[in-house]
Amino acid sequence: MKYWGAYKVRMAQTILGQTDTNQNLKYYRNQLFFYLILYTFTFSPLAIIPGIIASYHTGFINLLILNIAFFFVLLILAFAKPIKIESRKVILIISLLTVSWALIFNLGLEGPGMMYLYSCIIVTCLIHSGTIAYKLILINSLILVLVGLNIEYQWLNLQLTNEQSMTTWFGITVNLIFVSIVIVACFEMIFRKMDIIIHQQRTLNEIVKSDNKKMKDTQNILQGKNEELSQFAHIIAHDLKEPLRTMQAFSDLTISKYKESIPERGQEFLNHIKSSSIRMALLLDSLLEYAQLGKDKKKSTFSVHALMKELEQDLSQLIKENKASINYDQLPEITAYEIEFKQLLQNLIANAVKFKKEDEKITVNIEANENSQFWEFSIQDNGIGIDQKHQEKIFTIFHRLHKNRFAGTGLGLANCKKIVEMHNGKIWIDSVPEEGSTFHFTINKNLLSPEENQEKHISITK
Repeated sequence: MKYWGAYKVRMAQTILGQTDTNQNLKYYRNQLFFYLILYTFTFSPLAIIPGIIASYHTGFINLLILNIAFFFVLLILAFAKPIKIESRKVILIISLLTVSWALIFNLGLEGPGMMYLYSCIIVTCLIHSGTIAYKLILINSLILVLVGLNIEYQWLNLQLTNEQSMTTWFGITVNLIFVSIVIVACFEMIFRKMDIIIHQQRTLNEIVKSDNKKMKDTQNILQGKNEELSQFAHIIAHDLKEPLRTMQAFSDLTISKYKESIPERGQEFLNHIKSSSIRMALLLDSLLEYAQLGKDKKKSTFSVHALMKELEQDLSQLIKENKASINYDQLPEITAYEIEFKQLLQNLIANAVKFKKEDEKITVNIEANENSQFWEFSIQDNGIGIDQKHQEKIFTIFHRLHKNRFAGTGLGLANCKKIVEMHNGKIWIDSVPEEGSTFHFTINKNLLSPEENQEKHISITK
């Protein structure tokens, strides 16, 4: 196979050379011509050597010379440089015609001449065009008619026409012409359809390339905007926190230094300013965390079961204070962004513990189910539940349902949604008020980063 590959490459370099590599109809005809020469030259000794031996023994020296000459023509077509591919095609067609008529005139209808003549027409249609093939059919038909007339009237003393039946000649000739026309017509129909398909494919490829470029440009713009947004959020959070710290400090200083001289109502106002500034600082921290979420994410394979053990340690104080029970069996090993996934579970578990009923112990059950495309996780609790009309809104940023009962910034579930979407998944909730909630989310098994996803898309459309 090694030598066959080298032989094939060398012949391709000789025949195809610098031909147009655009995949149009001409390209495929050139490929057909290359493979025709490749296999014809390779296996031609199987026909030529017996032909030479038979010609020598039967006294047809002219056919012996013709066999040798045809082999050298094939050798020239396969390896001679520099000959343009169109010229090679013409040489092959002329050689096939010469061999065909030589066989017919020397061996008559019983020889392989008529088969070669038919093959010449088909080869012409395949490697050149149907128009040239039809012209060959016309030329061959005229010659065959003249030969038929000579059989009938014996104008010339030809070995071919001697003792030849006009009926037999007429039957073979008509059938040859008929089959040739039908086959050429069928091939031309196929090539026309191919040409339309190739044109459509080229147009589609150009559209896909254009769309890929637009998508890449859009992704670059989006990436730039995201970086700008992240920087903006960081700057805003930093610049706003400084005056907030000043407000807190001066509130504390005013209350401690002038407590006796400030009326009780004034002190209440100052405490309100202090608590509001603390809440605003917490909100800014949460906003900054949301903006930078997943910025330095790294994909890895890890055990969710081991991750839950770590989370139980991290949330031990919260679990202990609320007398919560966290239940889970063997959780799977997945490929995901570990830090962000841990934050996702932490937010959902903390959320379940936080929104518990006052007179009932909180229980949180964690399960994972495998699907062909993704892992589906569920976090079930027996807390206060959520009314159906609020179940879509809770994942939006700054949305809070129980502002007066529970502390928070309204960013916890928004963070969860962002992390799940980062994993090419989705998140939703099933809940009944006063009975509990179940948060479901999916993690794609074949997780690709945006860069990997873009590379895959481009490779598919090439």
